[in-house]
Amino acid sequence: MTMKFIVPILIGLVCFGLGYLIAPSNKASDPIVLESDNKHTSNSFIQNFQQNVPVQAENNIELQQQLKNQITQVNAIIDQATPQQMEQYLQQAFPDYDLSSIKNKREFAKHLVSEYVDAKNNPNEPMSGRATVMAQQEYAVENVLPRDIYAGQQLFAHFDTLGKTPNNEQVFVRWSDRSTGEVLFFMPQRISAHREQNWVSFSPHTGWKPGHYDVKYYQMNDQLQPIAQTSFYIQNVIQ
Repeated sequence: MTMKFIVPILIGLVCFGLGYLIAPSNKASDPIVLESDNKHTSNSFIQNFQQNVPVQAENNIELQQQLKNQITQVNAIIDQATPQQMEQYLQQAFPDYDLSSIKNKREFAKHLVSEYVDAKNNPNEPMSGRATVMAQQEYAVENVLPRDIYAGQQLFAHFDTLGKTPNNEQVFVRWSDRSTGEVLFFMPQRISAHREQNWVSFSPHTGWKPGHYDVKYYQMNDQLQPIAQTSFYIQNVIQ
């Protein structure tokens, strides 16, 4: 499926964690308490967090580092959220996607934050499928990514489940800058159902830059289980 998005404002659970940590009414030394009385319904709980989260794309690296430094607190917040709060927040964060396959929302949230703050592929992590990035929508073994890429060019990350994972109509996908660790895109995407081979295309809203990049695919389940990953290199960018 083709996509050309600005870096997502913030993935839902990232908003959830950081929004609570930086809210003016809560200092770092304050105990973590989630109130659930009538004054703090799930909706107002969500809205208060969103109002206190930076939304500029250029803050992505800073946001990732803050979350990484406070991962224990973030996980504690997730543990203390009610099931209703988790359900509503995920639905608001990803309103156009089917989340019914995610049974344990807390576990999913923790995996989501972990994969967001450590956004470089681990070559030693076992994968059930395989992936590769090309400049063409049609997959062919002979299609090798050229070293010279236009700044706004769509690149296609093809992946194959090899029949080892369910062929669902949704996957989670992460594109990241390997040199800086910055997440460029981290969201669910719809794909063609009942097929082992699929693709998602992407182009950063600020344009490609020379360097190394990572792409990683995940199943939409509690563990955010990886399907396939790949890395690619852009040598020159044509403006």
